[in-house]
Amino acid sequence: MFDSRKQCRDSIFFAMKGKINDGHRFIEKAIENGAVCIVHSDPIDKKHDGILYIQTDDPTRAYVSFCNAYYDHPMDKMNVIGITGTNGKTTIAWIIRSIIAHFHKCGYIGTMGYCYDETIRDSNMFLTTPKSDELFRIGKEMVDAGCKALVLEASSEGLATHRLDQVSFSTAVFNNLSGEHFDVHGTMEDYFKAKCLLFDMLKQDGKAIINRDDAYGRRLYDLVDRRKITFAIDADADYKAEDLKLYSDHSEFILRHGNKTWQISTNMLARFNIYNLLAVIAVLNENGYGIDEILPYLETVELTPGRCQMVQAGQDFNVVVDFAFTPNSFDKVFSFAESITAEDGKIIAVFGAAGDRDHKRRPGTSVIADERADHVILSYDDPSSEDMLGILEEMATYFKRLQPQIILDRIEAIDTAVRMAKKGDTILLLGKGSDHFFLCKGGRVPYISDETAARNAIAAKLSEMHKKA
Repeated sequence: MFDSRKQCRDSIFFAMKGKINDGHRFIEKAIENGAVCIVHSDPIDKKHDGILYIQTDDPTRAYVSFCNAYYDHPMDKMNVIGITGTNGKTTIAWIIRSIIAHFHKCGYIGTMGYCYDETIRDSNMFLTTPKSDELFRIGKEMVDAGCKALVLEASSEGLATHRLDQVSFSTAVFNNLSGEHFDVHGTMEDYFKAKCLLFDMLKQDGKAIINRDDAYGRRLYDLVDRRKITFAIDADADYKAEDLKLYSDHSEFILRHGNKTWQISTNMLARFNIYNLLAVIAVLNENGYGIDEILPYLETVELTPGRCQMVQAGQDFNVVVDFAFTPNSFDKVFSFAESITAEDGKIIAVFGAAGDRDHKRRPGTSVIADERADHVILSYDDPSSEDMLGILEEMATYFKRLQPQIILDRIEAIDTAVRMAKKGDTILLLGKGSDHFFLCKGGRVPYISDETAARNAIAAKLSEMHKKA
């Protein structure tokens, strides 16, 4: 264990050092609560009889190794595919899993939780990349369930804190990198270096699949010493999308790989999702699934809930639910909104910002919405330990062109946006994606989800219109 507050008889306590706390301070408490073995790095002045003390250079790495061994090295028994990048990890990982599942059982671990069948299970740690005890426990569960493959979202924080050190990847994907997670990494360079760690974990015969249109992807390409495969829309690449056509309900492009081409029609929307799909195609083909074999599954892919999700409920305006909460993801989703909004239509955006996270996001997302939306409603997100109204009032100060409404109740905010929308308009519901909860100071508070709130509001609006008619 690493939490000295937990009572656990005959346990091992790993005195790990974090950004704020040092586990060495809690050794005595851990012993009180049942620890009989202490793994530490610093010298210990006070030692107890009957307690085994093991000194090591890095208790964190020792803990990861212990968790892996305790659960019988589960990742070694599956073909593990790792996905990293600022945006698109969840979408890429989710679609790869869903397509591989047509051939044999495949697991997924990431932002959505974890799954290896039709049931999504939440990670208890609420992290994109779970901590090591949870990660390897889930891995063993998947092996026991018969999984042959695992697709795993590798977050920069998960990589930097060594959670994945004991995982050998057959394939690693780099999608993109933009300014994010400075609260964790400090600088863009350190953020990039954290992402690069995934490619150090590739097996000797592993494959690095890299977005060649991304500037950091091109840097990474020069650093990787494993087999390298590229995908792109603009640059020359091993997997290239040509003659791209984007519509409000589907996308079309010509896929070029080697000396062959394929006409692709897919339900995936927006240019950024074509990068995601190219990564999916490259991963699958490089892992033995032929393009002709997977082609039928690309036309109607199993879309990730809450990622560029169109809500269709009989209305004559667009409603898009998206998890976007960073300036870069806002830029992309607003570009998509502009491409599907009628020439005389308006873009109405509903969003907030999470508490206890990188505060630099707030001015960034606010400025993009100020410049590109026609109306903005600032509303509830995940306040954590902060005051939600205070967060929204702060965000309102970054607007210069628009005067955003503040409607604290998110369901009311979505209802207001729906009532405001006219034919050809686009409503963007951003930040919460498919979440059915808010993260508050006391924990999770249930929420019906943006999609359900939008459907309810649309149904009420259409009912009123029919009554008037």
